[in-house]
Amino acid sequence: MTLIVNEANSTKADWVHAALRQYEGPLIHYAAQITGDLDRARDVVQDTFIRLCNEKQSKVEPHLAQWLFKVCRNRALDVQRKESRMKNFDETEMNSMPGTAPSPAAEMERREASNEVSQLLGTLSKNQQEVVRLKFQNGLSYQEISDITNLTVSNVGFLIHTALKTLRQKMQPGLAANPRKMP
Repeated sequence: MTLIVNEANSTKADWVHAALRQYEGPLIHYAAQITGDLDRARDVVQDTFIRLCNEKQSKVEPHLAQWLFKVCRNRALDVQRKESRMKNFDETEMNSMPGTAPSPAAEMERREASNEVSQLLGTLSKNQQEVVRLKFQNGLSYQEISDITNLTVSNVGFLIHTALKTLRQKMQPGLAANPRKMP
């Protein structure tokens, strides 16, 4: 009997470790966007994984990414409400966060093309910023974003559509006229 329990615990531990390796970086980045503080974001992600350890694997596994992002978001919003203040992120902290970033050479090529878009993203509403980041930085579906943010799927689609339209309009005139050239 003890052997079976240990194997089950080992299996769950392996599953949690695999989830941690895959999602820790993106969750820290996401929580940091909400809290405005890297240390608080790390605490939020730690709380998220502690909660994962306390959940039944069979309940969470079919929608693990969605579950992790939702718990992380709710915990980050709790922290934000509790402290009721936002800090501006230092760009060097953002660049030093762990994540699933492309190679340095690919990042340098992409950075020039996306620099203006990144700056303009801050001009969007908080809802638009959040759904755009969940969609394009974390690759979540509209349904997953809907479940995480408690917005309807159509509202998520509308926010993403209007955010992209706004970004195109604010970008360089040549790119706004031909959206296929947009990076």
